[in-house]
Amino acid sequence: MSIRRDEADRVLRLKSRERESHACYPCRKRKVKCDGNQPCRTCQKRKHPQICDFDIPVHSRRRSTSQHLAQPASSTAPQAVTETVDQPPVQNDDSSKNYVYSGDNSVVSILRSRASDANDSMVREVSSVLGLQNTLNSYPFMDSKTPSEKWESLLQVLPQRMEILKFFHYYRVTAYPYNPILADMDRFEADLCTYLNAHALGEFKDPGKITDRWATDKSIGHISLLLATLAAGAHYSDVEHPRRLELATDFARRSFHALRLANFLFRPSLDAIQALLIVGNTLQNTGQSDAAWALLGTTVRLAQTMGLHTERSTIHWPEYVRTKARKLWSTVVWQDSLLCLCYDRPPIVSVTGWSFDHAHFEQNDLSYPETMHLICRLGLDIMRPENLGITEVDRAIEGLRRLDNLGQRSQHYLRNRESCITFQQNLEHLALRMHTSFCVSVLCRPAMKQFQPQPLNPQADILRTRAKAGLIDASTAFLDFQALSVVPLRSWSMVHTVLSSTLLLCIWEETRHDPECRSLQQRVIDVFSSSDSRTTEGTPSESDGQWLSARHIRALVTLRSALDREGDRAANYQEDPGMGFEAAPGVDINNQDGYVPVEMLDPFGISPVTYLDSIMNVPLFDFTQENGFL
Repeated sequence: MSIRRDEADRVLRLKSRERESHACYPCRKRKVKCDGNQPCRTCQKRKHPQICDFDIPVHSRRRSTSQHLAQPASSTAPQAVTETVDQPPVQNDDSSKNYVYSGDNSVVSILRSRASDANDSMVREVSSVLGLQNTLNSYPFMDSKTPSEKWESLLQVLPQRMEILKFFHYYRVTAYPYNPILADMDRFEADLCTYLNAHALGEFKDPGKITDRWATDKSIGHISLLLATLAAGAHYSDVEHPRRLELATDFARRSFHALRLANFLFRPSLDAIQALLIVGNTLQNTGQSDAAWALLGTTVRLAQTMGLHTERSTIHWPEYVRTKARKLWSTVVWQDSLLCLCYDRPPIVSVTGWSFDHAHFEQNDLSYPETMHLICRLGLDIMRPENLGITEVDRAIEGLRRLDNLGQRSQHYLRNRESCITFQQNLEHLALRMHTSFCVSVLCRPAMKQFQPQPLNPQADILRTRAKAGLIDASTAFLDFQALSVVPLRSWSMVHTVLSSTLLLCIWEETRHDPECRSLQQRVIDVFSSSDSRTTEGTPSESDGQWLSARHIRALVTLRSALDREGDRAANYQEDPGMGFEAAPGVDINNQDGYVPVEMLDPFGISPVTYLDSIMNVPLFDFTQENGFL
């Protein structure tokens, strides 16, 4: 009796499915034991019972293997690696390298959820058919196209051994503890040792001989991340300012060039996202905060392309990669929150895509990074209030309550400096005080928007009291911090905090004539005058002041002028408390038009917050001449 071949294949396929049905999809994928229940004990233990499914097929790798072998030797397509999160384990063919996150309501997701064996290949191609994914395997906006050209270009920007030994230490000790962008420092340092060993073995010496393991997009992305850490390390190093700025800029340039070689815009990766965050933070710290803001927008979009903003897209990723992705998205939230608070601009990130255990928000003994992550989540609520039915004052009171509750749950040394034992604990305590005080001042700004206090308004009185204490504490913490470390003088967010706080102390009627506040203002000016920004005839010199942003130099000059004028009027004020306050003249260091000069503003006619904004938010560009080509 003869049996048709297609009938035999059908029977074998059914038998294969019967064998597979004894284990759910996640257990088959991980090759671990499954008890056959739904959800099984393994999925319950790993805390993903919702994906315990026995009907999801595991696709064969034969198609992807044949496609890989069919690729020409000169192909520059990204190599498949286990840690590359833009390759979801659900898909094992070559199209997984071009994975683009799509929401549940997209056509791609709907087709994928309803796919069967018959149309599965169509689903894998639907993103390309609909034009929803990139197709270029190399970065199109540069000359290096072939593998040999990319290799030669990479060798020109590679970090050298002495550069790493000198500047990575500064990043690890000085920059990273207060802005932990790297999602896995231990893994990064292990990879760094691998790179140094390869460098010592001469794997990067011959431009004509490509070393395969360092020529992949993933390896080049890691080199870009290493260069980014060196840029940040150079900024915090003990090198003199002109050379320090030159080094930081050069490392950032090389890092971005490596990103282009890794095709970051078309094939983003975890290393690329981290490199972009560190480069953007370095730009910010060297005074280029507007460029940092723009770059952060691109970084957020690339992270969303990979699906880092939502937990659902990481369900099928390895546990280690899921943990890394979660930390990285929290870091993105951190960066966006601080920039938004400083600029008073709307955030573009969201925290709703990741589910957080409620106990996480109630646990005690929070570390410095954990406390900062929660403060930044609160910062998003400050900048993007969800409940518009309550008054601004009530929302500020609720924000203060949440901030106070969070502070009480941090580790004891973070709450009380007397409990600090080590040098690092002192630094983290002061850094947290600066960030917390800044949030307090932002929350309490409704009380500073009116020049005269509102009568019989207890909540407004609370805000005014907390505002004064927050402004004083921010300045005090900065002064104590800078006595121990260069971090506050080299960190843009901390410079912004102390200058904005000190300016408000100088112009707010509650604090303008307070002897303690005037003493703080003078001490802050003295710190900036005696540090990297040495002054000439009372104005920060251009060469030494470039590490500050243009807005902060303007704020510093305005503060100095206001303090000098106020000192001249102190005696007259004692004789006639009702005399007006003449606005301090601002210095336009950019000599640009298109805005109202600060000297024409009268603090008595506007609120202190508006006056502060007029100093800190001077337009950097003239948009009045945009109606012609020339």
